[in-house]
Amino acid sequence: MFDLKTLTTKLPRLFWCFLIALILFLLLAFIAPQQVPVMLYKVGLVLAAGYCGFLLDRWVFPYAQPGGYLATPWAEGIGFKEGKADHAIAPYCTRQFLAACYRRTAIICGCMLAVGLGL
Repeated sequence: MFDLKTLTTKLPRLFWCFLIALILFLLLAFIAPQQVPVMLYKVGLVLAAGYCGFLLDRWVFPYAQPGGYLATPWAEGIGFKEGKADHAIAPYCTRQFLAACYRRTAIICGCMLAVGLGL
């Protein structure tokens, strides 16, 4: 029988976002095919800006990576347990971990926004 919970757990993350984007892309290709290369160019630039923002964060803050505040290295803690965090944060490092995550997010978003506004 059709079970929505089973269907959503077997789909990859962000599947619905991808599906909506694909439908909108096909609609754009149907309505204005001459705009498809322009849109692909802009999406590519924004994605490249996000990657450059990530690299910028790693270069500017090499000793303050979010993964450095985990109790165990992230590769050793692989395994999903229902209702539990994937990785434990090192004792007394919760604020530093959150600050590192927010810092990285702000740098990546800033780079993507700067490139997006420049288009």
